[in-house]
Amino acid sequence: MTRTTILALVLAACGRSESHRPAARDIQLRPDLSHATQADLATELDQAERRGTWREVRQRWEGQQLHWTVTRHEPLCRSASACNVAAFPVQQPATHGWLPELSFAPGELEKLTAACGNEDCQLEFIGTLSRLELSGDLPTSVHLDHVRVVGARKG
Repeated sequence: MTRTTILALVLAACGRSESHRPAARDIQLRPDLSHATQADLATELDQAERRGTWREVRQRWEGQQLHWTVTRHEPLCRSASACNVAAFPVQQPATHGWLPELSFAPGELEKLTAACGNEDCQLEFIGTLSRLELSGDLPTSVHLDHVRVVGARKG
């Protein structure tokens, strides 16, 4: 074997090992997110925007049972199968514009309506993040199923 052949093999082996090494990430792939807030999701979405890690974020969050407190605006939430809520307080300019869509478990929308009537209110719920649609090109879409009301208060 000549020096040139040996050098070529060494360079090829070094280049191959570097290209197959996974990129370092500062987030786990499937942690327990039951205590994670919508602000935690927003932080990961911001990171995904910079890194292009949309798929990893989707894999981490979809299927997770979450416990969030959001603002329910009555005109956006009149159906048990399609209710949108404000994940963050309204501010100018808006830093995140997604409005999670909730699908309530049977009888749960009635609990919310009994507590809040036709007024805006703070809704604390537990639900499963069933669909997270995200990319650098389209608005983020968050859908939670089997939502159960933990608490609701006007104001």
